Amino acid sequence: MEEIVFTTMEQLTPPEKQQLGRYRHTVFVKEMQWDLPSASSGTIEEWDEFDRNTTTCVIAYKQDRSICGYARLLPTTQPYLLAEIFPDLCSIPLISDSCTWELSRFTTFDSGVACNMQRMRELLRLIFIRSQSQGIRQLVGVAPSSMDRLYRRLGLVLRPIGPAQTGKCGLAAFSLDINTTGLRALSDAHHCPLNAPGTQDF
Repeated sequence: MEEIVFTTMEQLTPPEKQQLGRYRHTVFVKEMQWDLPSASSGTIEEWDEFDRNTTTCVIAYKQDRSICGYARLLPTTQPYLLAEIFPDLCSIPLISDSCTWELSRFTTFDSGVACNMQRMRELLRLIFIRSQSQGIRQLVGVAPSSMDRLYRRLGLVLRPIGPAQTGKCGLAAFSLDINTTGLRALSDAHHCPLNAPGTQDF
């Protein structure tokens, strides 16, 4: 049985923080080979300037307490990835609104499998529930434009808010509405196939 935990950076114990940093390094540096500061620093943990004490972490644990999924939530009223690193992907004014948060570092990587659709569905379902309880009406983020297909399989619609980058990754900025229609789709008894190729970071 998996457990999904909502916590903040400051609530993580030192061993828990180290475990999370190493998981993120494995996923985003080793497997996805992103050009991140930690990729050239010689460290085995992945962090950036947006990992503040108050940053919300959503962590999926397996029964043996190894991590099998993760998402980071940042308020857009503070510095966030899209606004600070990828503002050129936005063709609308950059958002700073307490009802809009950013979803980043989203992954369900585990044991060499890049994307587990069932786990992705459950992570998003719980994120929707938590967001609605906190008055959050929209998520924004950056992801490969191909991620739109995975979200459609879950019954969700990623809305582009700017042009996609050209090149291999084709990064684009998206928004995702938090509403009862989306939550109903994520709670649907119809399950997607467990595993699918590719990785996600919206």
